[in-house]
Amino acid sequence: MQKKIMINYILIVLLGTLITGVFSYQVAQKHYVSEVENKLLVVGHLIKKEVQLINGTRNTDKLNELAVDYGATTKIRVTFINKQGEVLGDSSTDYTTLENHANRPEIIEAFEYGIGESTRYSTSIGNYLKYVAIRVEGEPEPIVLRLSIPIEDINNIREKMVSYIALGIFVAFVIAGLLGIQFTNKFTKPVKQLTNFVRSIAKGNFKGSINIDVNNEIGELAHSFMHMKNELDKTITELWQKNVEMETIINSMIGGLIALDNDNRIILINNTAIKMFNIKNKKIIGENILLVVRNHAFNQFLKEYSDVLTPEKQQVLDIQYDDKYYKIYRSPIETKAEKNSVIGTLFIIQDVTNIRKLEQIRSEFVSNVTHELKTPLTSIKGFIDTLKSGAIHDEEVAERFLDIIDIEAERLTVLIEDILELSEIETMKQDVRIDDYNLEDIIKEVIDIVSQNAEKKNVQVYYDMEPSISQVHVNRDRLKQMLINLVDNGIKYNNPGGEVQIVCKRFNKNIEFHVCDNGIGIANEHIPRLFERFYRVDKGRSRNQGGTGLGLSIVKHIVNLYNGDIQVKSEVGKGTEFIIRLPIAI
Repeated sequence: MQKKIMINYILIVLLGTLITGVFSYQVAQKHYVSEVENKLLVVGHLIKKEVQLINGTRNTDKLNELAVDYGATTKIRVTFINKQGEVLGDSSTDYTTLENHANRPEIIEAFEYGIGESTRYSTSIGNYLKYVAIRVEGEPEPIVLRLSIPIEDINNIREKMVSYIALGIFVAFVIAGLLGIQFTNKFTKPVKQLTNFVRSIAKGNFKGSINIDVNNEIGELAHSFMHMKNELDKTITELWQKNVEMETIINSMIGGLIALDNDNRIILINNTAIKMFNIKNKKIIGENILLVVRNHAFNQFLKEYSDVLTPEKQQVLDIQYDDKYYKIYRSPIETKAEKNSVIGTLFIIQDVTNIRKLEQIRSEFVSNVTHELKTPLTSIKGFIDTLKSGAIHDEEVAERFLDIIDIEAERLTVLIEDILELSEIETMKQDVRIDDYNLEDIIKEVIDIVSQNAEKKNVQVYYDMEPSISQVHVNRDRLKQMLINLVDNGIKYNNPGGEVQIVCKRFNKNIEFHVCDNGIGIANEHIPRLFERFYRVDKGRSRNQGGTGLGLSIVKHIVNLYNGDIQVKSEVGKGTEFIIRLPIAI
């Protein structure tokens, strides 16, 4: 910009100077020529009076002397010519040698109009001359007084004028350049500052400032830019904060969120949705949802309802993606600018995998509880009906049936107690009935409780403890229940002559319990489900052993209640080992 202004400024100055010079040259030239002509006329009229004084004699010698004298005095060529064109005298050349001048234009004009002039080449002088001729009246006839000056004098004057004009143009160029630099610097400096300032704003830098202390339109423009910058900075900061808040809220949502335009291109998606659908695309925004989410049910759902979505319509879809279950709520995005105008679609995705699992567990639990309750109740009802039918009068049969009814009733009681116990542990966030106890005493009590079953099965139960372990901080009854269930299982599923061992070790700040048996063992495919409610490896054999199917589930919940950990190692035909770590050491 500065270069263009500088060039234009210099061109304008040069053009003005050139035009002025040309006009000055023309005026000066005309003035000079006019002055030369006037000088020649003045000199001519003076000579004319002299000629008139000697008029009548027409003495050529006197005329020639007069011409020579005035020519020497005025440096002007003086020539006298009669009407026949004969030269009567000349200040520069021997007039007798000159040719006839009757055809000279200035001579013809002078005899006809009194005065004549011309500019032409003189063969006698060998140069271009300016001629002025004056008719001089007299007897016996008028003559012409002609004065001339070499035109090269005029050309010299012209050349000097051109030189002066060129010098003036050069000086004007230098002055214009210096003034132009000063002017353009003064004008373009604030413009450059404004330009750099605006570029800085365009790059997002709103912290800079501009200081242009001029009282003109540029100063007002700079002030307006500063005001605009401050307002933009304020607006963008507010928008950025709102955007951050919205993005934080959206990405903090537990559920997934996807917003599409009417062409099914993604305009918004949160991190939860990206994780849910395991999206690996680097570019997500602007992509078609069908190319991002690869799920047939979802894509079909999107295609089927794409033409019928209105502000009043909403849809819900349940899909399975990998091993997850999602419930998708679909609703239109309606703009406030135009009533009933849908500009896109909003999807809210809810992970219902745990809910589905809980529903499945609840369903299985109800089914299992129903089955477990129904079996002994059916047996009791059957024996009661038999007794009512007359078997009660047979004392031996009645006693045997009553024993069976008692066993089944006990089985129901144990089942109900286990269900209530499991429910209590599940709903408990923290065990408050905790105190300090001697661990060895607790283990001895456990062995005493299971000793009768062990003797019946001919299984030996013993324990081994590290000397450093003595006191534990625990709910005595919960710990006993956990160990009893594990040891009782080791006895039930053991072989006659087998053994069950309880080993206690210190592991950092935890107590590590190992309950090992050398019984029938558990196949690997059953271990992942071993702690599920009512899950039995061998259902028929488990029921015959009198188990409810809730023992290991209770063990698992007790371990979780104390933020512990439980592992199972087993090999079919060699036995099973339960490893439990509880943070209860003192």
